[in-house]
Amino acid sequence: MTRYFYAELIKQKRSFNNILLWLAPLVTILLALVLMRGRYLQAGAYNWWYMLILPGSFTVFSASTAVRERRKNRHGLFGVAVQKKMLWAAQVLVCTFYLLVTCVLFFVFITIGGFLLGGTISFTQSLAASIVLFVTYAWQIPLWMFLAENTGAVFPVFVSLLCNNFAAIVAAVRSCWWIPFAIPARMMCVCIHVLPNGLPMEAGNPLEDGAIVVPAILSAVAWYVGIMFATALWFENREV
Repeated sequence: MTRYFYAELIKQKRSFNNILLWLAPLVTILLALVLMRGRYLQAGAYNWWYMLILPGSFTVFSASTAVRERRKNRHGLFGVAVQKKMLWAAQVLVCTFYLLVTCVLFFVFITIGGFLLGGTISFTQSLAASIVLFVTYAWQIPLWMFLAENTGAVFPVFVSLLCNNFAAIVAAVRSCWWIPFAIPARMMCVCIHVLPNGLPMEAGNPLEDGAIVVPAILSAVAWYVGIMFATALWFENREV
């Protein structure tokens, strides 16, 4: 598996994904700097990040990875690999690794911004929020790759933006927060005390309840493992 993983990393070397990796968090910070400024930079940046830019950019990342490999006929590996599902799993893991890196970059940028301009989100809250966003968005990677394999890159991006925004705005603040697309936004209510609409939460708001943290994390991990396993089996059974 290690060789598959490194091979997929090499394929990404000269792709736009390497630019998107750091461009997405940087654009988020600059956007918040222009629109919010001052001590509200962090809250504004996080809202733009998890509501729009992170899901949008990583849907593009995942979908383009799958489509590029399909167009290049898997570099001739599809017909000779003993376990074709390893090719798929390696691509998913590389995209997951890139998601982790871009979340780390965002955390670094937002921490520097908060240090220079002041902020309402502590270092600990920001670190927890970045970790949670990585865990709760990772499950979408194999899903968008699967859709891109069958429909192209445009459709997954449209569906992603529709689901992530609609679920975050409507479901995250309701009893149906457990819908997978709504979990990241609901978790931000707990981690950084910011509502999906970008407004700060008042003290004592029931959405701050930390009892949802463990079920939400376990649910996201289960979705990731389940979708990755199911799509890998589908990939294994495809015709050459």
